[in-house]
Amino acid sequence: MSYLILFAAVFFLSTSVLFVKWTSAPAETAAFYRMLITCLMLLPFVDFKSLLGTRLMTRYALLLSGTLLAFHFWLWFLSLDYTTVASSTLFVTSSPIFVLIGNALIFKKNPTRKGLAFALIAVFGGMLVAAGDIQLGREALFGDLLALIAALLIAGYWLVGQHVRTEMNTNTYSFSVYLVAAVVLCFMLLVRGTTFTAFESVNWWYFLALAFFPTILGHNLFNYALARVSATVVSITILGEALWGMLFGFVFFDERLGMMQWVGAAVLLGGIYLFLKEDARSTRTDVAS
Repeated sequence: MSYLILFAAVFFLSTSVLFVKWTSAPAETAAFYRMLITCLMLLPFVDFKSLLGTRLMTRYALLLSGTLLAFHFWLWFLSLDYTTVASSTLFVTSSPIFVLIGNALIFKKNPTRKGLAFALIAVFGGMLVAAGDIQLGREALFGDLLALIAALLIAGYWLVGQHVRTEMNTNTYSFSVYLVAAVVLCFMLLVRGTTFTAFESVNWWYFLALAFFPTILGHNLFNYALARVSATVVSITILGEALWGMLFGFVFFDERLGMMQWVGAAVLLGGIYLFLKEDARSTRTDVAS
């Protein structure tokens, strides 16, 4: 049953690319309403008493986490205007590599030699995907870069969140960071002079879908499954988002990947998969010792 839930979670999470591609609203506007509507959906489930009782450092961490999430969504949504769905989701799913680097630099959790080798293999796969996208023009390469930065930002979000979430329940934590992200994106809209409402009315349905399917169902189902299966299994399952991205790009947007991109995708996903397996093995060894 838990694995069926994981399959459903990665599917719902992957649908975000569809709604982002279909919306005609600016990237930051779509990201803002995704966060705002999700906050409204979570409102009845928030433990405000525990939220108000959090430590000052925890509040700073929530501010940082929400800000990272806001810029992640903005840049990832923006990347889909320049590069293919497949390439964008492939680069975004490379975030575990940045988590590895962050844990090594900040928390001194150094990877094993095998883990480092697998990470380098994944990086090489990403380079192959980018090299294949050069044939599509400079815009595609720019989109790849935006997606890569978005992966770096979501890795930072996870690194901060892994220490904050232990102090509050999932819905309260999610509401807090989504609210911060919504405020940051609102400020961005005001500074950039981006519209809040000047778009086709059909976009409201896309915003609602973004909040409900990939955010509420996708992220919340992952959180539900996390209590029943290992974090490594969940991490590996998330790689399915890239595979769904390639399928959605082919079916809905008539995107065709070249041979180098297919090879790069296989190397990238294979490298991340092996890295996560090695990370789980080394973690079990540390606990046993």
